[in-house]
Amino acid sequence: ELNDLLAVRFPMPFVDTFRRQAFETSIPLSLLFAISRQESIFDPSAVSAKGARGVMQLMPKTARSTADKIREKRPDLTTLMDPLVNIRLGAHYLAELMSRYDANRAVAAAAYNAGPTRVDTWLRQFSGIETITWIEQIPLRETRSYVKNVLAGSYVYSSRLGHPGPVLGAHERRVPLLDD
Repeated sequence: ELNDLLAVRFPMPFVDTFRRQAFETSIPLSLLFAISRQESIFDPSAVSAKGARGVMQLMPKTARSTADKIREKRPDLTTLMDPLVNIRLGAHYLAELMSRYDANRAVAAAAYNAGPTRVDTWLRQFSGIETITWIEQIPLRETRSYVKNVLAGSYVYSSRLGHPGPVLGAHERRVPLLDD
């Protein structure tokens, strides 16, 4: 009964698309699900007040620059709402952030929500501290809450997918030092 409730609260729609992109980008499937659940509750037609679109809530400018980096056609606003396109570009953008932040999911999630410019500033202010402490130092309440929800969601999805593990991996216990 509890598992049924988890399936309702932590659904896994577009699973083939997510699996393909997780494989292609080496991003944990649980993280892709957790970000998308937090961003749009998997609603392909979601548009935020700031203009972020689709399942993974991409800003059109971010989607275009990501498409350029992976040498794909730039999506227009309609195409960006297509889950296949949106999830593909979202996964590749998240992969870019994971690479930038030493595969620290908490920091990458913060950057996905608040932008890398802000996150770089916060990392400089609190360089190399424990990730759990760093999360509490995030000045934007929305981003602080977002990161906690993504980590919790990622944990639940990992368990649902048969790969239970710690909330943070050993390599994620401290935030990365930025190379200036």
